[in-house]
Amino acid sequence: MSRVRLLLAMALLSLGAPCAAACDKSGPLANLDTSGSASTAPSSPLPAALPASDAAAAPTHAMPPRPVPTSSPTVLITMPMEVQLQAIQYMAAMQAPWPSDAPADPDYAKTIADSLKPMGRPDVISSGRLIEVKLDKGCDATWPKQALARSGGATLGTLLAHGVLVVKCLDRQVQCLQSTRDADDVLCTHK
Repeated sequence: MSRVRLLLAMALLSLGAPCAAACDKSGPLANLDTSGSASTAPSSPLPAALPASDAAAAPTHAMPPRPVPTSSPTVLITMPMEVQLQAIQYMAAMQAPWPSDAPADPDYAKTIADSLKPMGRPDVISSGRLIEVKLDKGCDATWPKQALARSGGATLGTLLAHGVLVVKCLDRQVQCLQSTRDADDVLCTHK
C-alpha cells in the first residue's frame, strides 16, 4: 500500500471514533445511533446525570496533541509520518462539535461567507460548522483572522456563538484552519 493510501486509511479510521460522540446531531438522521452496531449492548449501564458540582469539575473536551507548536503552525509534507497523522487528527478535532458548542446556524455562516466573496471563493460546509475560502494564492496562518477583520463580518467569539467552529483558507500550496474557540489555535499544512 502506498504511503499516501496508508495515511488516508489511518486518518479515516481515526475520524470514526470521535465522530460517534461529537458529530453534529441535527438533520434528518439526528435520531440515528452511530455509537456502534445494533447487536452490541453497553458493557455497563449509563450513569445517572452528574450533580451540578461534578459536571462543573468534568473536563469539557480534550484535544489531541498539536503536531507543531503554535509559534510555527505549518506541517510540511517532508515531516515524519507521525506528525502528518497528528495534523490530520488535530484538524478533525478542531472541526468536531463539543457538547457545549452552540448549534450550527447555516444562515449566519452563509452571511459571513458572502462577506468574504471579495477575497476568494467561500463555501459553507458541515451545516455551518466550517467556512472555507478558496484562494488563488495567499493562504497563510494569519489570513482567516485578517479576512474576517477586513470584511467587517464577525469576531471569532461571535462565530463560535453561532456554531461556526473553523474558518479555513486554502490555495494550491497551503491550507490553514483557524479555530473559533481559541484565537491562537491555527494549523496549516503545506503540500
